[in-house]
Amino acid sequence: MKKFLLHLALASVAFVPAATAIAADLDLPPPPVEDLRPATYDWSGFYLGGWAGATCIDGELTDNDPVTGQLWEMSGCGWKGGVMGGYNHQFEQWVLGLEADWGTTGTIADNEEPGGDFAFSMDHLVTFRGRMGYAMDETLVYLTGGVAWAKGDLDGIISADPDHIKGSHWGWSLGGGIEHALSEQFRLRLEYLYTRFEGDNYSSSSCAGTCDIDIHDFDDHEFKVGVIWAF
Repeated sequence: MKKFLLHLALASVAFVPAATAIAADLDLPPPPVEDLRPATYDWSGFYLGGWAGATCIDGELTDNDPVTGQLWEMSGCGWKGGVMGGYNHQFEQWVLGLEADWGTTGTIADNEEPGGDFAFSMDHLVTFRGRMGYAMDETLVYLTGGVAWAKGDLDGIISADPDHIKGSHWGWSLGGGIEHALSEQFRLRLEYLYTRFEGDNYSSSSCAGTCDIDIHDFDDHEFKVGVIWAF
């Protein structure tokens, strides 16, 4: 009996390496590392894009004519569109960035009342803003704020008086939005931006009478859709 147990033990020891080799041959390779790791979109890098949307302003202007001058409401809504570009840097799920955009508008506010015959638009509209957002894979929710500048255009509707006189408006912007990546390069954006513009004096001697008009500080509410290409 002892001899039998001894032979069985020796056979078992001899069988272990062979069994191990057979098991190694049967083992399947582990899955690739990328298959085990959840996908995460990288928001870092440069981007360019275009945007369009609606804008509404709320303000007033004063005609400084000593005889017919008075205060007029300058409020209304119109369209706005332009281009943008910027850079993002991602820290884990937080995204910091800088962005600049340029745009132009159609007529935003107009008035056809006698003595208050005008249409207001912006030939150029520029903002330079910082962004801070929280990334949820392909979706980014963000806040944005910075400085703004606009070149306004004031024109008569009926009498062409005033006749396309210009003014400049500095201001600050604050807003937020949501951006979603449809692919590595292609993104869509929805954004709201509030801008507070300072007033300016619009004057020219080319009108039928000398134009001397003060546009007071005004609010600009902007809703826009953006299309972005990331690099």
